[in-house]
Amino acid sequence: MPDSRERILETAFQLVREHGASAVTMAGLADAAGLSRQMVYVHSHSRAGLLTAMARDHDRRSGFAARVSAARKLPAPEALERLLREWLAYVPEILPVARALEAAAITGEAGGEAWRNRMDDLHDQLGDAVARVAEAGLLAPGWTAATATDWAWGRVQPAGFDHLVGARGWSAEEYADRCARSVLAELVRPEP
Repeated sequence: MPDSRERILETAFQLVREHGASAVTMAGLADAAGLSRQMVYVHSHSRAGLLTAMARDHDRRSGFAARVSAARKLPAPEALERLLREWLAYVPEILPVARALEAAAITGEAGGEAWRNRMDDLHDQLGDAVARVAEAGLLAPGWTAATATDWAWGRVQPAGFDHLVGARGWSAEEYADRCARSVLAELVRPEP
């Protein structure tokens, strides 16, 4: 059963990456994974649940979830910087899937729930890191923890990467470095 679950989630990620969220049907996924439709339904009761599980599973398998967890152990400003840099380095890996799920959210498809779930997770992770900066007394003047979290979250959306790297030809590394440095300069007051 665990092997079946892994195969389902991995196959779903590949299908979304190659064909978009609308291409993932329970029947099509079962065929592509070489499993029965019943087995797919045992692991996921709905397409939306399947796509959400797929995104979380990829976070785990890629090591992103572990790197975010490790960042929490750093002092507040460094933890926020590490989280930003880990996310920005992860965006190129997940961009095709992120764009497909975001498109599903725009059109009201089931994948939209997975997109909102994933972006809510990112917002929560940033919120925890920003709250620690605020608790350390290092949040820049004019920001609350809530507004700073929203600002950081808005600045690191995959669409920004897509616009500057995909459309304008920036390197992924340049984008990630400039974005992280900019967010930190705006939100974190230098330590005395």
